[in-house]
Amino acid sequence: MAGIKEIAKRTGLSLATVSRVFNNSALVSPTTRQKVLKAAKDLDYQPNITAAALRSGKSKIIGVIVPEVNNYFFSGIINGIEGIVSESDYNIIIAQSHESQKKENEALNSFLKLNVEGILLSISKQTTDFSSIKKILKSKTPIVFFDRIPNLDSVNSVTLNDYMGAFMATEHLLERNCKNLVHIAGDPNVSIFNDRHKGFSNAILKSEQIGVTATSIELTTDVKKDMKILKTLFKSNPNVDGIFAYGDEVGLHVLNLLKDLKVNVPEKIKLIGFGNANFSNLTQPKISTVDQECSQMGELAAELLLQNLNNKNAKPQTKVLSPKLIKRASTQV
Repeated sequence: MAGIKEIAKRTGLSLATVSRVFNNSALVSPTTRQKVLKAAKDLDYQPNITAAALRSGKSKIIGVIVPEVNNYFFSGIINGIEGIVSESDYNIIIAQSHESQKKENEALNSFLKLNVEGILLSISKQTTDFSSIKKILKSKTPIVFFDRIPNLDSVNSVTLNDYMGAFMATEHLLERNCKNLVHIAGDPNVSIFNDRHKGFSNAILKSEQIGVTATSIELTTDVKKDMKILKTLFKSNPNVDGIFAYGDEVGLHVLNLLKDLKVNVPEKIKLIGFGNANFSNLTQPKISTVDQECSQMGELAAELLLQNLNNKNAKPQTKVLSPKLIKRASTQV
């Protein structure tokens, strides 16, 4: 593979001049820069990013930590992040916490050792000790939290108004004349699921409809066990006519269970999820849901981090996205 010596030889320029071009030095004229870049392209030259980072003291790397890469929501966020970062001179590396605080801390420590210039993080379900995050904040490494954020003051964050999304979803069921509602709730220790539960509860409390009853049920992480729990619930309470699932994936499992039980959706029970996953528009019937704006969340988080990288004295910002109600066949008759 060609190196800067070959480029210097082809262009007749010094090694120092060629090096200045790849270090984006302002001392190089546009004509010289174009001449070097053309030679580099002709010779298929690939800059040594690691060596450049050692020379400059800057890695030009942004670390991203998500709970699960194969989750439709987080994959959408990563796409949004990549779309923004690809237009800059930074690269990203991605780590998964797998909902483990231990793995999350390991990833954060690895990022510090790699000298990443900034971090984008959605904390795990298990994360309750923020000492590792405080270590990052103390190191002055810019960090932006998205979706799930730690209970800390003065941090950069991009979130969705989960409370309002759940309120809208529940209100929609009430508008469809549902009287006996069930909320399949997420882990209450996770802020976004706690907010969705509050949104559901307050929508019921503020409803002017007479005779409305509501039940919340928290499931495990075992799908087979969860479906048995729900099967028992539906059999013991045959009057259930509206279900708000904390996420589209569990909503899909509920839809399949109701089909197995020969319960018609939406004639007998109306169902709404949360997230607007791609598959929610492919089911039969299509699942009503709340759009989390995952791609936009990733874009905003990346933009906020880049702003902080350009201005280390920037004040922390909190950005909150507005949810959108997506009405589909699972709640329409």
